[in-house]
Amino acid sequence: MKILIFILIFVMSVVEYSFAQQNNCDYKAEILVNNSEFEKESFVWRMRATKLEGKPTNITGTAEIQDSKGQIVKKYRPWTNEPISKQKTSSEYSPNLKEDEYKIKAEIRVECNDTYTNNNIDVRIVTIKEKDKEANKTIDQSSNQDSFIEEKTENTIKNETIIQSAVDEKHENKNPNENKTEELMPSQEDSIIQLKESNEGKNELTAAAVQEPKIVYESSNEKAKELIIIFLLSLSILLNIILIWRR
Repeated sequence: MKILIFILIFVMSVVEYSFAQQNNCDYKAEILVNNSEFEKESFVWRMRATKLEGKPTNITGTAEIQDSKGQIVKKYRPWTNEPISKQKTSSEYSPNLKEDEYKIKAEIRVECNDTYTNNNIDVRIVTIKEKDKEANKTIDQSSNQDSFIEEKTENTIKNETIIQSAVDEKHENKNPNENKTEELMPSQEDSIIQLKESNEGKNELTAAAVQEPKIVYESSNEKAKELIIIFLLSLSILLNIILIWRR
């Protein structure tokens, strides 16, 4: 009788061992982040479970985020008793954390006999920081410089407009002496025509001599106007360059 009981216990042990061997598995938990330091708006992470060996089973995954004081600020449960054959990845999380150092802890539980449970938990430390102040300072300086250049360009255009208006007004209001000269010319031509009637050959030379200074006078006047315009525009540009350099 004792021998029979011993044989029965031995058979049950073998069956239990064989069943346990068939139910053995190994699954690993991972936290997926691409860096250890992030700006507030750019921090995202995911959780992944991977089968290393064994048969498919059901899995439950949990995660939490703790701040530098050890207080839990976020909790997650990506899977609850869900089937897994090879690998399972959670959705992308954007917790929008404040500036601080945080610990992310992810854990999985499976329904098979996990022979190595040390890899069922994964922990990562991440730091949330403010935006790069130096980069922001550079952007602000660039923006201010652009505004300054735009303002100087507008001032240059205004100055050129004022100068052009002054030149136009001066052109409209001609020198009284010039008007007198133009008024005198017709009377001189009349005199020349009268003299021509008495002595045609001699007075043709006189008319040519009188008309030639008029052409020379008008040409000199036009050149003077062009020189004035060029001088004023050059002066305006030079003043703006000096203002920008002193800035």
